[in-house]
Amino acid sequence: MLELHDIQYLYEFIFWLVTFLVLRMVWHNPKVRLAYGYVVAGFNLFAIIMYTISSVSGQISGLDALSFGFLHVMVSTVMLTLIYKEIRIENSKNQIS
Repeated sequence: MLELHDIQYLYEFIFWLVTFLVLRMVWHNPKVRLAYGYVVAGFNLFAIIMYTISSVSGQISGLDALSFGFLHVMVSTVMLTLIYKEIRIENSKNQIS
């Protein structure tokens, strides 16, 4: 029906479903939220490095690497900003109580 001859899509769906369910169970813990933010930002910074290497080696064009890199810079910036705000909120809660 969908002509998906590769079962990889099923594996990816199961991976993301399990990830969602595990995060849902432990998301109340501030350390988990901070670790998740750092991991996402780290993966995006790694993607920027890989796009840069791919551009320098000639596998993709410079403009494609720039556009994809810019996207990942924005995601990393958002994640690091959220981490910074989370830390500030937690510190202000600790000072009040």
